[in-house]
Amino acid sequence: MENNHEKKAAPILTQFLIFSTILLVANILSTGISLIWSEFPVPTPLIGLILLFMALVSGLVKLEQVESLSTNLIGLIGLLFVPSGISLASSLDLFKQEGIKIIVVVIISTVVLLLSIAYTSQLVAKISDKLHHKS
Repeated sequence: MENNHEKKAAPILTQFLIFSTILLVANILSTGISLIWSEFPVPTPLIGLILLFMALVSGLVKLEQVESLSTNLIGLIGLLFVPSGISLASSLDLFKQEGIKIIVVVIISTVVLLLSIAYTSQLVAKISDKLHHKS
């Protein structure tokens, strides 16, 4: 028996429209930031992720309005990295010269990224718990 409280997913075109709108706004913001502060370019996808997060947290966008397309895009992420892998293969001479340095930088940046995500998640969880206990 189906649960009546489950929310139906939005049509795929609606989900594309939501993502497209967020990316359009992110592109406009990224361009504006680059014009104002050219030393600190902010990538459009990063701004888009932040905007999507804020829209989800604020309730402006509901999870079921973007969940299906998000799941499909995550499933394609491996395919999206193929061009990057091909361009890396064309730079084998660089890897021969600077391979160890590149590997060390990748390992260090991965560890720093994982630690920052872990501590940020803990901070957000603590803030969320405090907010929920107040109400």
